[in-house]
Amino acid sequence: MAETTHLKRAKRQELVLDAAMRVFARGGYFGTTTTQVAEAAGISQGYVLHLFGTKEALFLAVLERAGDAIVDQMRRIRLEEFDLENFDALYARTALDDTVMGVLLQGFATCSVPSVGAYVRELLSQMYAVLLEHTKATPEQARDYLARGLLINTVLAMGFPDHLDEHPWATPLVDVMLGSDETSA
Repeated sequence: MAETTHLKRAKRQELVLDAAMRVFARGGYFGTTTTQVAEAAGISQGYVLHLFGTKEALFLAVLERAGDAIVDQMRRIRLEEFDLENFDALYARTALDDTVMGVLLQGFATCSVPSVGAYVRELLSQMYAVLLEHTKATPEQARDYLARGLLINTVLAMGFPDHLDEHPWATPLVDVMLGSDETSA
């Protein structure tokens, strides 16, 4: 019986995490309530708190899930020597969904919460280490790659590709960030 209860709890936690990822990716930590997460998961707000304790603990669980997905994806890419184009192509081939990227950006925006700031700093350290260890990048190449990746994610999160008619000056930036001429077509 206890094993069945544990399985049900684990399944419900996954359901809540799935819903919380979507809700936090859109509204961020400060703009999202546990009630909104509960509604998206189809359970009571009290049960969300029963499973995770606090909104902060829930957000950290969501952020850790996103961080694990990103680091795992980066670890799967192995190159004999660092080559930005090959790394980009392999990374893009296993591209993360918008929800993961949205959660990551929301995590960066929530660094004023000490536990979130500590986690995000550690995540960026892990990403840097993966680039050094798994791609044989130099420290400068790893730094530049992370900077470029963060800029790309920010440009995408701001919705520039869908609003270039309103901001035509951004077309060259989007073209460079996305590595294509798709926006010019």
